[in-house]
Amino acid sequence: MKTKNKNKSKKAAEKTGFNRWLAGAVIALAITFAVFIPTVKYEFTNWDDDINIYENENVTNFDVKGIFTERVIGNYNPLSNLSMAIDYRLADGKPWLLHLNNVLLHLATTLLVFIILKRMGLSLTITFLVTLLFGIHPLRVESVVWVTERKDVLFGFFYLLSLLLYIEYHLQKRWLFFALSMVAFVFSLLSKIQAVSLPLSILLVDYWFDRKFDFKTIAEKMPYFIGSLITGLAGVFFLKEQGSLETGETFPLVQRLFIGSYSFMVYIIKSGFPLKLSALHPYPANISTLYYLSMIPAIAIAAIPVLAFRKNKFITFGLGFFIVNIVFLLQVVGAGQGFLAERFTYIAYIGLFVVFAFAIEKLVLKFSGYRNVIYGGTAVYMIVLIFLTIGQRNSWRDNITLWNNVIDKYPKADMAYNNLGHHYRQTNNYDLALENYNIAIQYNPKNAMAYNNRGKIYFDRGKNDLALADYNNSLKYEPDNVETLANRGAAYGVAKQFDEALVDLNRALELNPNDINTLSNRGFVYYQTANYQKTIDDYTRYLQLKPNDTDIMNTVGLCYLNLGNTEKAIEEFHKAISINPKQGAYYMNRSLAFIRNRDKTNALNDALKAQQLGFQVNPAYIEQLKMTK
Repeated sequence: MKTKNKNKSKKAAEKTGFNRWLAGAVIALAITFAVFIPTVKYEFTNWDDDINIYENENVTNFDVKGIFTERVIGNYNPLSNLSMAIDYRLADGKPWLLHLNNVLLHLATTLLVFIILKRMGLSLTITFLVTLLFGIHPLRVESVVWVTERKDVLFGFFYLLSLLLYIEYHLQKRWLFFALSMVAFVFSLLSKIQAVSLPLSILLVDYWFDRKFDFKTIAEKMPYFIGSLITGLAGVFFLKEQGSLETGETFPLVQRLFIGSYSFMVYIIKSGFPLKLSALHPYPANISTLYYLSMIPAIAIAAIPVLAFRKNKFITFGLGFFIVNIVFLLQVVGAGQGFLAERFTYIAYIGLFVVFAFAIEKLVLKFSGYRNVIYGGTAVYMIVLIFLTIGQRNSWRDNITLWNNVIDKYPKADMAYNNLGHHYRQTNNYDLALENYNIAIQYNPKNAMAYNNRGKIYFDRGKNDLALADYNNSLKYEPDNVETLANRGAAYGVAKQFDEALVDLNRALELNPNDINTLSNRGFVYYQTANYQKTIDDYTRYLQLKPNDTDIMNTVGLCYLNLGNTEKAIEEFHKAISINPKQGAYYMNRSLAFIRNRDKTNALNDALKAQQLGFQVNPAYIEQLKMTK
């Protein structure tokens, strides 16, 4: 009877324990979901969402081959781009599904944090606190709310899945889990280069489970290290080829070491005091004394895991995990706009959260009489973090809220004014666009992008001289910018300076043979100079990249008509009409082609159709066709 009672008690205790763990996971996930689900109503932003998503033809056309063979701004993230392409197609180009799946992936990653810590044998208190912090911390906003950062939540999910499967391999001694861990690792690498740090995290897991660091243990990790090495070298090559890699042009390499130590300390401070959050943190004009002094605490903190190696697993594992996952992201070698980027902490902060939760649990054990006070203070702190997260989340609602938030934090951030100007130009508010471009140039007279963008407005307004002046300034600072070369080529073309136009356009196509804007502009110049065959050649390439541009088809038809090839001309006009049957000019041009073929019946029908659609047709032309029909 006693044995049965003991079994019942044991089962009851196990059930109670399971329910407590389940409740902990559900509460952490529910709060995280509530914090981020409002983002499904948010818009795309022009902070790379345009380049990566709605202007990326591989995504919009669901071109899987292009997604896996081409890079975007020097980055190779095919799995992330594929997932966004699926969402984009299912939601008919609307952002809500991309936002929703970012939130769901973050929830799944948060759940993996919970499961991993439980499998590592951590207490429910520590596991819950770390999971909740991971889910709702304000520095999560950039990774979850920014659609382009699908890379973060996707790489993070597969990263932690690979780590969990490796833990299962260690606990269960089954090679299947090792193989599955490698598969998840490859998926993580294909989502974002940041996954290269996984082998170092796995070594920390070995340390946690007291595995011996012998030849067998190290050799076992070789597939992970090889995958990281190949991906890392390829990533550096791609960024360098793109021109996004900064190794000493702006700051000497020695100074960049102090940028790294400063970033390291800022990330540690912001884990506990997440203030001055921003989508963009501009580099300082000069390295101040604070940057140099930051090296002292940075080295001291980096030494702690080594000093605590045999004394405190929590400290060594937690700080070690943070360090190995942040060290490659400190901008010692800069990549794009990565200075103090909040997204870089997505995985790394798990380590600092472990240290924080361990400290809370220690305080409760040491001062058990103040248990409620300590837990109450922790709860208040969590609530403060949630409100900070909501506030930063709201800044990502659209372009205006995003860039005004940056300007609030950095009033002289020229890139913020440039991107705000870009938004106003895209929404046809040209006066506000000019105002913001002017401010951007005022704060940074070397902002090539702002000159180019302001030049576009001048060009559209017919102020060609001002446009050319801005394009000249832009190319002074970025001489091989394809977009600006194409724009200046168009401006030269309008000014009938065709030789100068062709120099720019030819150079742009040398740099990017498939740039449709350049092909369009050079085709225009060739057409203006009656070089119809070259116009056809450029526009044929253009239509291979953008098949449904009916205005280009119409121009190709006119070229064939001028070359006397009426059959090909009619064929091109027919293609244009079949796609856009409401454009009277196309019918009128086809009518002229029919006349050349002595097909007066079809010529008259097309002329009447053009007139019906509002195109101004010479009445004498129609009368003549009626008389000679």
